Parts: sequence; C-alpha cells; structure tokens
Amino acid sequence: MTRRPSVDEAVGLLEGELRAAQRALADLGAEDVWQAFLRFGRQLFDVSEVPDGDGLLFQYGTYSFDGSPTFTVDLTAVRDLRRRW
Repeated sequence: MTRRPSVDEAVGLLEGELRAAQRALADLGAEDVWQAFLRFGRQLFDVSEVPDGDGLLFQYGTYSFDGSPTFTVDLTAVRDLRRRW
C-alpha cells in the first residue's frame, strides 16, 4: 500500500508542483498554476475516511470593489483533520 502524505506535507508538495515548470514563481502563467494545482489535487492525503474529507474547491469571478473590474481565482485544498480513534 502506498503511503499517503500527511497534511503537514501539503505546502511542500504544492510548491514542488509549481517548481516543476522550471521557472520563477513570478513568471508562471495562469495555465501553469492551474496545471500544478490539478496535479497537487490528484494526491491523496492521510485524512479521515469521510465523504468529501479530501478535495479541492475553487471560485472565480470578476469583481470591482476598488475601481476597475478584476478577474480573480481562489484555489483551496480541503482536508478533513479529525482524529481517527
């Protein structure tokens, strides 16, 4: 059985996916970041076995809170951290 990484390893794993493009983070485009996020999202983490305990969320839209409209994307990984007794 393959070892699932702990939630504590998530940031390092996502950073590794972003570095896979072999460019500075500031030089990555939206497609690069999206593909890295999708690769990261395919990884199964050591979380409790509940429905939706390990997943991805995203929201997007155009907002104009402070002037001209700006397109925004928020990417979030969701991990259930309940202890397994």
